[in-house]
Amino acid sequence: MNQKELLEHHKQICGDAYELMKKKNHDYAGKDGTTPFANFEKAEMMGLCSTESGMMVRILDKISRITTYIDAGELKVENEGYNDAVIDLVNYLVLFSGYIKSKDKKAPKFPKRAG
Repeated sequence: MNQKELLEHHKQICGDAYELMKKKNHDYAGKDGTTPFANFEKAEMMGLCSTESGMMVRILDKISRITTYIDAGELKVENEGYNDAVIDLVNYLVLFSGYIKSKDKKAPKFPKRAG
């Protein structure tokens, strides 16, 4: 893979992640979109863990699946390969970043980058 192919791969992964986020967030957070972190906040409401810790559990789940793929060379769940775990991981990290940003107005801003 050369640089051009890598950047096209990046664009594809991010586009796929974005489209999946729109669909899943609708299903988890409701059609009105006013509570995009609702499913994670429920864990905190139930006294299980903080919202952030709930997110970290899901992130670690995906890292575990990727680790299994590295170690075993395959995943057994049909229609859910390593790329699905990568896309889910991207989305969980975006959710985490968005949640922190929504709570902390001093959280780092992400300026548009040139190029």
